[in-house]
Amino acid sequence: MSIKIISQEQLEQQNISSVIRQIPLLFYPSTKTLYIHRAARLKTLAENNPLSDYLLFCAKIAEQQAKLINQQNTIEAPNLLNNDLAPLSLENLPLNDIWQDYLSELLNSFSDTSEQIDAVIQRLKQNNPEQLQEKAISLLQGKFDLVEGNESIFIWSALSVYYSQLANQIKGKAVAENTDQSWLCPVCNSLPVASVIQLGGNNGLRYLHCSLCESEWYVPRIKCTSCDNIQDIQYFSLDNEMAAIKTECCDACHSYLKILDQDKDPHIEVIADDVASLILDIKTEEEGFAKSGINPFVFAQK
Repeated sequence: MSIKIISQEQLEQQNISSVIRQIPLLFYPSTKTLYIHRAARLKTLAENNPLSDYLLFCAKIAEQQAKLINQQNTIEAPNLLNNDLAPLSLENLPLNDIWQDYLSELLNSFSDTSEQIDAVIQRLKQNNPEQLQEKAISLLQGKFDLVEGNESIFIWSALSVYYSQLANQIKGKAVAENTDQSWLCPVCNSLPVASVIQLGGNNGLRYLHCSLCESEWYVPRIKCTSCDNIQDIQYFSLDNEMAAIKTECCDACHSYLKILDQDKDPHIEVIADDVASLILDIKTEEEGFAKSGINPFVFAQK
């Protein structure tokens, strides 16, 4: 595979402001179908993929997340503070220990697995509630290097079940707008996985997809999602300049994030397709750019 620089896309239409007034700036997760769709997509992507075994492992986690959503009693969102903070951010809503029940169920769902995965599961099971809470808070604060990468995958997956349910219940409590930190989720203040051009409608607008609560919020295209720079943005893809998956790279801060176009591939699922296209990350990083977001299934150690 080769990497190609794609010319800068056309800027959004001059009447974009009138378009924006007519479409949602924020989409909350549909938890009943979210993880089911992801698991199915991961299985499809695993076919004839060099990452097949890992994608199937991720699919199993997504399947278990779907079961947790359907089996557990719905979490009731507390009365959230009405202030300028993201409603589900740690600063606004301290983390309780409900997510640990999800983690326990998730860990117990894995049997007859590899020695490496089993070792990670056993280590996590040996943690007491205080230790698990400390690790979870470190991850939520972006201190990813304080938690072992393979443990982070399971912890974050349990946290996602918890936060996505809360996000599903607080419609109208979060505000998506252009700010100095538009790259952080307005619902939970977490980093995005990637951006997506949703299938049909919305005039080709771009939304960032949250790595934690699974919400999506509008951010203008041809704009760095890490530093808000709008100059010298370039795009990389593998082999095909019309590819549905590209990396959007900023020469100002040397960061990148993928942009996935569902109009070019209607089957795209943001998290699944992001992890399945890791070769594009490798090629982009070889060009001197660093990823500004995170994928729940890929926690690299610093």
